[in-house]
Amino acid sequence: MNEVKLLYHLQSIDSEWQERNQQLADVLSQLGDTDELLSARKAVTEAEKALDDLRSKMRVRELDIAAVNDKLKKNQDRLYGSKVRSPKELASLQEEAAAFRRRRSELEDGQLDLMIAIEAAEAELEERRTRLSQLEASWRADQSSLLAEKENLETRLRELEDERSDQRSRIGSRELALYDELKADLGGVVVAQLKKDVCQFCRVDVPTGLSRAVQRGEGLHFCPTCGRLLAP
Repeated sequence: MNEVKLLYHLQSIDSEWQERNQQLADVLSQLGDTDELLSARKAVTEAEKALDDLRSKMRVRELDIAAVNDKLKKNQDRLYGSKVRSPKELASLQEEAAAFRRRRSELEDGQLDLMIAIEAAEAELEERRTRLSQLEASWRADQSSLLAEKENLETRLRELEDERSDQRSRIGSRELALYDELKADLGGVVVAQLKKDVCQFCRVDVPTGLSRAVQRGEGLHFCPTCGRLLAP
């Protein structure tokens, strides 16, 4: 095999290595928590906190109602006991009882509002947890697939590195130096195939004499238009 064909094969190895390496970078960028998953987890945490806050308020409200009931009971014990004789004191106790009942009614109204809010918060939390569970199930499946793809790509990249090393060992040092220089200057495409006297990179016809020399494999020849090596 002449040098230009060896270089063309090296280029195909390098091109596939670059493509697989970019694919690996894309896979690596997708591994780990997604923004959507993080957002769903945050939404669940916020809903849990909101529900905890409401339940804390409910416990405080229940304690307040219990305290008012305790005070009302003591009031009623005094009011209907035999120790209070003064009409003024009796009237005061009755007013106090009425105030306790009004306060209890206010607290119970607030308690009802809290019960409704807690029910809504529980439903919201359940909805967010369900969505998170669905996202996590899909995410785990995606991560498993991505990890398998990562392993396959890493295996192929190691194979390509071995192939590239072996292929470079078959090429002369002068041709390798030229290849590396052109690769940097020409964006990675050093060798273009010549078919029917047309460079397959720039799609421009080449002179007949040059085309024949390329087909015969006589040394290294360049496309007059794009400056790439021509391979038969």
